[in-house]
Amino acid sequence: MNSVLVIDDDPVVCAVMERVLEGEGYSVTSAGDAQTGISRFGEINPDLVIVDILMPGKEGMATILELREANPEARILAMTGGGNFAAGDVLRIAELLGADNSLKKPFEPATLVATVRRCLAR
Repeated sequence: MNSVLVIDDDPVVCAVMERVLEGEGYSVTSAGDAQTGISRFGEINPDLVIVDILMPGKEGMATILELREANPEARILAMTGGGNFAAGDVLRIAELLGADNSLKKPFEPATLVATVRRCLAR
């Protein structure tokens, strides 16, 4: 069973992702902020980390860099709704910083599952 860590400040997004991914057989752990997520990353060594880019405190870009530094082989999926920025631009930057793939919010459950599978297949 593959493990997934979701780092997102929106508890609804975390709950939906947990429900969808657990329904597909993944073990899912959530963190509501970057610091908690980085700590859990060190504890559970997940197969995939899904990181929201726009979060209060430490944002996703810095989180991706820190995760990459902790484990260069980590699989990372960046996601965002864009906020005040074009989501596509933000996600391209996230990939340049080390995300393996990206996902634009809002997304359909099938798109989430397909993207997670692609990330884990790398």
